[in-house]
Amino acid sequence: MGETLVSFSPKFHQPLYEFLVKKGYKVNEKQVFRAVYKSLGKDHFPDPVLGGLSELDFKEVLYDLKICPKRCLIEQLKSLVLLSGHWELFDDAKLFLSELKKYGYKVVMITNATRSVYKIVDDLDLTSYLDDIIASCDLGIMKPHPRIFRIGIEKYGKPVFHIGDIYEIDYIGALRAGITPILLDRYNYYDDINANKVKNLLEVLELIKNI
Repeated sequence: MGETLVSFSPKFHQPLYEFLVKKGYKVNEKQVFRAVYKSLGKDHFPDPVLGGLSELDFKEVLYDLKICPKRCLIEQLKSLVLLSGHWELFDDAKLFLSELKKYGYKVVMITNATRSVYKIVDDLDLTSYLDDIIASCDLGIMKPHPRIFRIGIEKYGKPVFHIGDIYEIDYIGALRAGITPILLDRYNYYDDINANKVKNLLEVLELIKNI
């Protein structure tokens, strides 16, 4: 859901990026994004307190960014609010979903999310476009673990594609489950990754038309 259909403001990694820049560290947004999701991609089970998501390992993120993980710095990072309460649809989201429904496809959203996923889906009027939501908050398991993908396969059959914006979580997770992945790289953060990539959801429609 997040950063595929729904744009959050700020995005999950941005408070961390902005904090480090203000502290004088020489990092760019792409580096922080990649370090954050490289760390989160190692988790398969949500933290019970967070309800559907895992806790970010700031020490690991700082090591990846070549920043000394001082205890005082980590404590400051832990005080950051990373989950946004502001969301909106990407411009291509509803056109993409409505076209898929016209083609007769079932649309199943597999997401690492807290139970706020249901409020967001209702707020953005996505319910009529989705055949199901398979969410980590309900299952106690997260992408990239293949089991969360296999649950979708068991219910609806093998999908044509799994589309997601995180290489370690969506792309690798789908591959491990035997699903053809598409990496949605809206911001060119994965320019060095050799993968089946698109820049927006309308490019996915072109791929589907050519099947």
